[in-house]
Amino acid sequence: MIQEDKYIRAQKTVAKQKNFYNHLQLFVLIMLIIMFFSNTIFNFFENHIANPNTLKWAKANIWVNSLLWGIGLLIYGIYVFKDKFTFIENWEREKIKSIMNENE
Repeated sequence: MIQEDKYIRAQKTVAKQKNFYNHLQLFVLIMLIIMFFSNTIFNFFENHIANPNTLKWAKANIWVNSLLWGIGLLIYGIYVFKDKFTFIENWEREKIKSIMNENE
């Protein structure tokens, strides 16, 4: 029973990591497309949008959305790999030990 629970937890962890890597691949692919074709994209907007404020908004919107997506992906990565970040737990454990030693 315990071995089966470990297997199920491991399976869920692998699924989360796989989803993260798929998301990361998509993010990198889209960012490369935006970087390589940004001039073409911006020229398209310049040719089809007469209002310069709307043009500025369109340019800013592309980069702001990319930034927000990157931040979201970073948070998702921290969530997925939270078991790998043991430095916080180690710090807490050491801090508790030092406070307990001070109180003795």
